[in-house]
Amino acid sequence: MAELDSISDAAQEEAARPPRDAFGLSLWLLNSLGTLMIAAMMGLIVTDVVGRSFFNAPLNGVAEIASMLIVAIVFLQLPAAIHWQRMTRADMFLNRLAARSPRAAQALEAVFAAIGVFVFVIIFRATLPQFTEAWEQNEFFGVQGVWTLPTWPIRLAILIGCAGAALASLLQVAMGLKRAFAGQPA
Repeated sequence: MAELDSISDAAQEEAARPPRDAFGLSLWLLNSLGTLMIAAMMGLIVTDVVGRSFFNAPLNGVAEIASMLIVAIVFLQLPAAIHWQRMTRADMFLNRLAARSPRAAQALEAVFAAIGVFVFVIIFRATLPQFTEAWEQNEFFGVQGVWTLPTWPIRLAILIGCAGAALASLLQVAMGLKRAFAGQPA
């Protein structure tokens, strides 16, 4: 049992260190930025609750800001989750297929990743004109005269996240096909 604990500790220590390759490091930094945004959002919500409860002075726009931050956080952390295969999934079928035919399971994984590339490219292409418009027209959200924030940073986070997720998925396609046709284990 102690051996399993040391393996777990070693794996946790390895996961905490920044990657050495440039792509992995950039995804790690995006993921870290998303984590900092979570902490900022938590601080904002706590400040609003304390202000509302104890001083009868809530912060304006916390719900709207939190909803926009959640979108940015998801897209900033998504590429790292794809790259390090941390996406939540139910893989009962895939595990059974891998037990019978590892190559077929790897090929199916590559197909799923290719669908991911397609989806992220579509989202990127749909968001790019919205980002450009938000940037050029200085688009904002909020209540004019009370509080406003620009929308372009959120749209930029979506673009960066989609580009990173598409590239991470593309790497998953390449690795899945390599394993499927070279007969390498998962």
